[in-house]
Amino acid sequence: MRNPVVSILIPYLVFILLFENQIFENALIVNIFLFYIFLKIFIYSYFLLKKNKILFLGIFEILLFIILLENYDFKILQMPEDTPKREVVLDIKIKRKVNNLNYNYYVASVKTAPKVNEDLVNQHILCRFENNEIAHLTEKKIKVKGVLSSKFTNNQYLTTLKYCKILNMTKAKRLDTLLQLKFLIEKTLLISAKNEEQLNAFLNAILLGNKNMLSNSQKLTFQNSGTLHLFAVSGLHIGFIYLIIKFLISLITYNRYISEIVIAIILFVYLDMVNYPPSALRACMMINIWQLSIVFFKRKSALCSLSTSCLLILINDPSSVMEIGFQLSYTVVTSIIVFNIQIKKYIEKYKYTFSNFFINSLLTSYSAFCGSMLLVYDYFNIIVPGSIIINIIAIPIAFIFIVFIFLMLSLSIFIEIDYFSILFSGLYNILDYLLNILTVSDLTYFKIEGKSELDNSIHFFYIIAILLLANLIKKNSTKIIIQFFFPTVLFLFYTLISI
Repeated sequence: MRNPVVSILIPYLVFILLFENQIFENALIVNIFLFYIFLKIFIYSYFLLKKNKILFLGIFEILLFIILLENYDFKILQMPEDTPKREVVLDIKIKRKVNNLNYNYYVASVKTAPKVNEDLVNQHILCRFENNEIAHLTEKKIKVKGVLSSKFTNNQYLTTLKYCKILNMTKAKRLDTLLQLKFLIEKTLLISAKNEEQLNAFLNAILLGNKNMLSNSQKLTFQNSGTLHLFAVSGLHIGFIYLIIKFLISLITYNRYISEIVIAIILFVYLDMVNYPPSALRACMMINIWQLSIVFFKRKSALCSLSTSCLLILINDPSSVMEIGFQLSYTVVTSIIVFNIQIKKYIEKYKYTFSNFFINSLLTSYSAFCGSMLLVYDYFNIIVPGSIIINIIAIPIAFIFIVFIFLMLSLSIFIEIDYFSILFSGLYNILDYLLNILTVSDLTYFKIEGKSELDNSIHFFYIIAILLLANLIKKNSTKIIIQFFFPTVLFLFYTLISI
């Protein structure tokens, strides 16, 4: 493969899926890995004559697999079936989420326990949390209260702490100055909205990712139009903010090193204000890898930056591959990158024209739809083909909002906020009107009732197929044709087999 990171990432993804879904015993997965390594060494050495390269990649993949195995190769303490249930308070360290069990089960290592349960110390147990909103507990040290019992799974009774309630969580204190800055921003947004609830909710959602203030009617409108992603602080927001900051810094200095350091600091402040959502962290990591490759290696590859950020995240937390946010982020961005690489040379003749902007926007929107269609269908029971056109309108308006929110926050000392209030109110009314007239049930979006859930391996098959497409097929026209029809064919196929 032309991209060495992709050649490591794809098998790494496959082995994570084998572990997560418990398809085979761990010992058998190890044997499969060893067979894969020997086969890869044989093919590279005798057919491709790349002995130095395969030696490095082989050693690196073996190290990655050892790290991966440590995440999954542990035994949970067994408990006799007739052990009496009792409420206990434990200090635990969360190791990882168990994605193949019902409810919110986490594997945890017990650090301290009451004297009567001291045999639990340094053992692994299952912890069941009732609150579905609990997330990103991996590697957190917490004190929990729950009912100690056993759960029968995989033909054995495992020690389980049910009905877990977190008593406290060890985490770093946020800087007071950053908290004050966030409160100041929220207060400024409220003033600029002139106490209009819907506008204030929209401004908070689009800048800070706070969707709790949105009304049910607003959420429904954005969901049915395929624009709810505007309020998940992700690559779109980080990209917008990166461009704005980079432009402002370019007015002061052309020094690339200073520019990137300042941007990194400002993005850190922004991430802290929005509580480090995983999608935004992924986007920041990708941008930083992209910029480092340009500064130090004088080359750039979006697909390589994306693959590297994905690999680093999975090395740190392999189970994150099962999260919907992770899947959407990487599937959509991979689809956009691969599709646009192939189509770029065909639209070069329209350079610096409105036609170029429209075609680029249409292709980006279409490839994003292709990348997200199966996941959105599976998780949210909806398909929104109208989002291909709607996002061409909504995303530039969102960019205008973010630009002027930044201007307002920067210049509010010198310029009356009322001017921005008029602009925000007008823009929001235009966006709301356009979304309502362009969103029609059973025409621009389709809600699916009573469908069967797709196996999670389908989603990974799709993204792996995209990566293979980018690396193995050489003819651009063939790639473009496959990319146009592959998502739809895959969707229809799995819809038929799930009936």
